[in-house]
Amino acid sequence: MDRNYITVSELNFYLNRIIDAEELLHDIFLVGEVSGAGLNKGNLYCTLKDENAAIAVCCFGANKTYVPENGERVLMMGSPDYYQKTGRMSFVAKHIEPFGRGKLHMELEALKKRLTEEGLFSETHKIPMPEFVFELGVVTSKTGAVIRDICSTIRKYNKVMNITVIDVQVQGKDAVKEIVSGLKTADTMGFDAVILARGGGSFEDLMPFNSEEVVRALYDMDTFVISAVGHETDFTLADFAADMRSLTPTAAAEAVATDISALIGDILSDLTLAGRRIENNLKLAGHEITAAVNGMTFAAGEKLTKSFMMTKDLLAKAEKAAVAKFNATEKDVENVVGKLIALNPAKLLKAGYMRAEKAGSPITSAADVAVGDKIKLHAAFGSLDVTVDNIDITEVE
Repeated sequence: MDRNYITVSELNFYLNRIIDAEELLHDIFLVGEVSGAGLNKGNLYCTLKDENAAIAVCCFGANKTYVPENGERVLMMGSPDYYQKTGRMSFVAKHIEPFGRGKLHMELEALKKRLTEEGLFSETHKIPMPEFVFELGVVTSKTGAVIRDICSTIRKYNKVMNITVIDVQVQGKDAVKEIVSGLKTADTMGFDAVILARGGGSFEDLMPFNSEEVVRALYDMDTFVISAVGHETDFTLADFAADMRSLTPTAAAEAVATDISALIGDILSDLTLAGRRIENNLKLAGHEITAAVNGMTFAAGEKLTKSFMMTKDLLAKAEKAAVAKFNATEKDVENVVGKLIALNPAKLLKAGYMRAEKAGSPITSAADVAVGDKIKLHAAFGSLDVTVDNIDITEVE
């Protein structure tokens, strides 16, 4: 069946001719909010949008005009362009100037001011980074390139760190709820540190990390947390609320990844130094002990010599005193013996004296006997039995 038709090339050619021929579209002024802005070889590429529509924008030689930021509301002068090869409509801007800040940007600034005044970004509330991280939690999307970059970076330095991924959506309508839930879960799992991460994106893509809910969840955490959202030039409220901000997720991984090889080297170096110090201390102590022993030996020798001389002197004095005492005692004994000899009854008996007894008891006085008593008289060589005939009692002076 024959049918009239045109090719895609013909259609795009006609559409391009129509747009080029419409003078009302030449050098028009277009107002919108900038999103996804980026410079490439001096040319600006971005999206300009309002509440209901968006259009791609390119500005060649952007250094000759105003370069806007994401979220900023601008006025662009230029013309629409229909690229017939790909059928893509864009706006080629020749001049750009500020047209007041975009709604989202203004709302974000107001939120930031309110949360700052409330103290949610206060430095005094932030937790210092632990010296060593052995248990790491990463709140991010497990399907993105971010978690692969974090893991590969850490494993270059550290093979023993445990890395736990808490999978959340990092953009979209459910992102805020999942990020908040992920942070609260991570805070209960005993991690040494937590990384909140996602890759780069447009201003709108990063908006979940500018939410009040995420900021409060970060503020309430008892675990040290790093915000690693977007690229170096991207800033979110999560960066201000976290304990630390990293320029990129890779930089966050490098911050927590303790270099095990370097750590082992430091430990071995410290042990070697400690061993040397102990060895030196032992040598010093040995010298001190030797000196002390020598000193004690010398002092003891002097003391022993002195004690020996004192003992010798005391012994000599004791010997002299003993000899003198012995001589004096010997004389006393001789005197006593002489007296005993002089008082010896046998000597008296030999001298003619007799010892009288009556019934076995000695008679010391004439009054001890009576006339007619029988008494015994002991002489030097024998005894006599006699009878008393007469008693003459006289007093002896």
